[in-house]
Amino acid sequence: MKKIYLDLGCGSRKRAGHIGIDKAALECVDIVCDVEKGIPLKDNCVTGVYSNYFLEHVSDLIFVFQEIYRVCCNGATVEFVVPYYMSINAFKDPTHKQFFTEETFQYFSKSMWYGSDYKIKTNFEVIKIKYHYSKIALLFYPFRKYLRRHFFNMAGAMTVTLKVIK
Repeated sequence: MKKIYLDLGCGSRKRAGHIGIDKAALECVDIVCDVEKGIPLKDNCVTGVYSNYFLEHVSDLIFVFQEIYRVCCNGATVEFVVPYYMSINAFKDPTHKQFFTEETFQYFSKSMWYGSDYKIKTNFEVIKIKYHYSKIALLFYPFRKYLRRHFFNMAGAMTVTLKVIK
């Protein structure tokens, strides 16, 4: 089976080796579509998904996650870079519709009760969360978690790596 990697909302900065999907018909976009209306691929055909500062612009996050889950095969890796909710990056852009905490992604896992209460049809396992810290937060290395959760702008973004479980 051919390995397929997607870059959702790639814009003009598509990740190398990935199929770029965006609703704007830019030069490096391979598939022009509105992901909020569906991903035009077969079920279980994608090996990996990457998205860099895209999810915060989505209106129906649950639908988009269900589409990602649908097209991904079991064991696929999904990596998102999103603004951290305790950061100016989350709020400064008037086109942002979503905010992300560490716990947001638990709603898309069957290991937590939230997803079933909302009838979310996905099962992602959180593999890793990497925070993009400010220079001042890096000075206080042992206290980063406390600073991140209690002080604004200590982490500007986070990279979340998920695994598809089917």
